[in-house]
Amino acid sequence: MGSAIRHFTAGRADGQVFTVNIERDFRYDPYRDFLVCAHCDWSPSLLTTRRLADMAGEHLAAAHGADRGLADRENESFRKARWVVLPLCVVLVVVLLMSL
Repeated sequence: MGSAIRHFTAGRADGQVFTVNIERDFRYDPYRDFLVCAHCDWSPSLLTTRRLADMAGEHLAAAHGADRGLADRENESFRKARWVVLPLCVVLVVVLLMSL
């Protein structure tokens, strides 16, 4: 669907770990985010007011029995891009303000 921007993981008592991804589709403006289970292709309708983290945790616990240690982490490439783009934008704004 899109590129994964955030991952929710949880494990079972036997040590198996399951993941639900938030995937962003950049073809739409504004961007649309979708929840997708990496193990069973579960993808709910996001026409709801429930939080994505709650929906991901409930799915992992109910469908896979993964109710131990729900973890949430951001995709590494998005985190690195933020640390590169933010300083460049600050420098650009400062240069533009100085040139006026």
